[in-house]
Amino acid sequence: MDKLTIGAVSNLTGIPTHTLRKWESRHHVVTPERSETGRRFYTSNHVERLQHVKQLMAKGHALGELAKLSKEDLAGLAQVHLDSDRKLRNQENVTFVGTHLTAMIEREGEKRFSSATLNRLTFEDWMNRDSQGIAAHGSLVVECSTLPDSVVNDLSTLRRSGYSRVVCIYSFAPRRAERLLASHMVEPLKAPVSSAQIAQQLSLPAVAPNDLDPQPSRFNPKQLAKIANMIPSLHCECPNHIAKLLIDVSGFEQYCKECEDEDPKQRALHVELGRMTAQVRTLLEDALNMVAEADGLDLATFSTSS
Repeated sequence: MDKLTIGAVSNLTGIPTHTLRKWESRHHVVTPERSETGRRFYTSNHVERLQHVKQLMAKGHALGELAKLSKEDLAGLAQVHLDSDRKLRNQENVTFVGTHLTAMIEREGEKRFSSATLNRLTFEDWMNRDSQGIAAHGSLVVECSTLPDSVVNDLSTLRRSGYSRVVCIYSFAPRRAERLLASHMVEPLKAPVSSAQIAQQLSLPAVAPNDLDPQPSRFNPKQLAKIANMIPSLHCECPNHIAKLLIDVSGFEQYCKECEDEDPKQRALHVELGRMTAQVRTLLEDALNMVAEADGLDLATFSTSS
């Protein structure tokens, strides 16, 4: 199938002839041979490359970037999208919530989502419905302009209620809200997004709960108290100081957990503070082990039984 005219290539690929000329002159996507009279002749390899470029542009890739890729790289990228689309078509039901979002899915998502439930309501109106009307199963994709604490709390609750995935498409939000959503295994996506980008997000592996849960404390309060008050044998008080810091940090971590239940309006804030504090605590525990090893200090001797 060599020496194809530009008209034949246009029919085979669905790319208009003027677009083919532009792709050649501006981006050098393909460079067809020319006859003595200047007539273009394309090969089967040209056709295959053009088809891949067209498919990948529909997935959201930029023409300028695609033009730089080899035939093998284009084919590999196209296969990745093909596998993602196949995986998504075989997955469970996807529930969409949002006026603009559902309109886009109706327009673009027919081939991307084999089973979709469209709720043409704002997220607030959808949440205000009878709670029994919200069936928590499959994946949930919602549209929110902003991410106040109340929305973060609602999304976190929905994720725990039985949805296997919760994706939130937002327009404006502080980084704190993004991190807090992620800590509750809610996947934030910055608008604008296409149905292809949503499909790609849902095809990625979900974050496992264990990947986000803070590590349990390695030292109990009595151990820390003993270490904090021991007499240093090597004229280094680092273990004492770190143990005292751990006592304070652990206390604040517990305080945040209590505030989650006592003050629902501030729950989202204290959940994030608690997780951040747990990360600090884990680092300090690593530091305590490190200085103990450097000083030849056996922390096991500070068990509660001694």
